[in-house]
Amino acid sequence: MKTIVLYGLQMLVGLVALAAGYAKLTGMGFVAEPFAMIGLGKTFLMLAGTEVLAGLCLLFPRSGVVGALLLATVMVGTMGASVGHAISARGSEQTAVTQTFRTAAPADTMVLPATAIKKSQGWDI
Repeated sequence: MKTIVLYGLQMLVGLVALAAGYAKLTGMGFVAEPFAMIGLGKTFLMLAGTEVLAGLCLLFPRSGVVGALLLATVMVGTMGASVGHAISARGSEQTAVTQTFRTAAPADTMVLPATAIKKSQGWDI
């Protein structure tokens, strides 16, 4: 009984991966727009299409380990691309904010540093 449930869940994940891979390969709008926004173009969509292969492997119990490894690789790669974009975007935003603040604040004003709440003080809400 436990084995049947596990195989059923494996097949369900395989179907989801198959659908997601198909959406990426065909370039559906809701999938292609975030990739275009990040600046990863169609090449990354094609590489992420390995989800189709992972989904097919997960549909069959004997090749489930291979499918899980392929799907984990795709997830790690996508996460790395997203984190890399977030870090690069965050750096450019911080530069823009500090430059804007420096031009907006008069030269003779002094900016006080932020105060940190110590853990022993607790939150006074």
